Amino acid sequence: MAATIRDVARLARVAIGTVSRVVNHHPEVNAELRARVLRAAQELSYRPNARARSFARNSSAVLSFILSNRDFLHPFHSHVLQGVQEYCEAAGYFVMYTRFRYSSTANPAKITLPGVLQSHGVADCVVLAGVNYDNFIGVLEKHDVHYVLLANNFVTKRRQKHMDQVRFDDFTGATEATRYLMQLGHEHIWYIGDTSLPWYHTRYEGYVQAMSEAGLQPRAQTSALSDDMFLNGLGSVQLLLERKAPVTAIFAGTDDVAYGAWEGIRRHGLQVPRDISLVGFDDQQGLPHMPFLTSVHVDTEEIGRQLAKMAIAKIGSKGLSLNEVLIPTKLVKRETCRPPDTPPQDSSPTNF
Repeated sequence: MAATIRDVARLARVAIGTVSRVVNHHPEVNAELRARVLRAAQELSYRPNARARSFARNSSAVLSFILSNRDFLHPFHSHVLQGVQEYCEAAGYFVMYTRFRYSSTANPAKITLPGVLQSHGVADCVVLAGVNYDNFIGVLEKHDVHYVLLANNFVTKRRQKHMDQVRFDDFTGATEATRYLMQLGHEHIWYIGDTSLPWYHTRYEGYVQAMSEAGLQPRAQTSALSDDMFLNGLGSVQLLLERKAPVTAIFAGTDDVAYGAWEGIRRHGLQVPRDISLVGFDDQQGLPHMPFLTSVHVDTEEIGRQLAKMAIAKIGSKGLSLNEVLIPTKLVKRETCRPPDTPPQDSSPTNF
């Protein structure tokens, strides 16, 4: 078992605080005591704990990454964490990861801080990813916990301040995807996504802007038919095809929705892209047995790096607010889109 600071203090016959001051190069230590501590540390092969040393300097080298209301196995969030970890490792910071679930309707007084903040109190700044709500943000602010936020998945009723957050540009990504389908000759382009959630709503707004600028009628299935994104895509496409809606292309709010839509198209005896072109969002390549999906690429690792960079800068600024960082997106064209053959006649509702 590795020697501890208590072992060194016992062998050197000094207080633990004296050992701490020696290993942290504090100048106000008696020379004789310093020599005794160093001899004891060498004899015990003692290696100071980096985190403990940072505490002694009164500057915690720890960030807390809290993934709220999401499963870690989803590739989007695991890649964000990877970016945070890479940046922190290069900067000499530790990352403490925890999952945290809470209800959007919970009274803030009933929300307890995650254990990593409660029991340790080691994080000078928290990186908030996953899906977060006003009530938890209020709890952090009440306890004076500094945080930076992945803004795209923040559900709020307040006017959002563009501070202390990183956002990827899903609005521009959505307009680019829609314009690409129009460039191929599609006019009957449908959007699928539950617009009660902010990330789907922002992408819907980008889609609507591109369609309106081109003088085309926006068409959308924006009501959630399932809480599962794959099943929502599946059910939405089944609804469109059963009602014989005019559709030659679909822009789905996420890749999971797109893969569900793909399955719905297949079940109706149609093919992608021969009969219906398909574009997703996130570019996570979730189902390996499917052909590669045309999708709006989000650099999730860069999001993580920018969140970590902002968190460390916030620590250095003593908690001052920092300007939002916007990460660009890029459409990646693959094999799920092509020009339409014969567009159907327009005879159905534009929204379901």
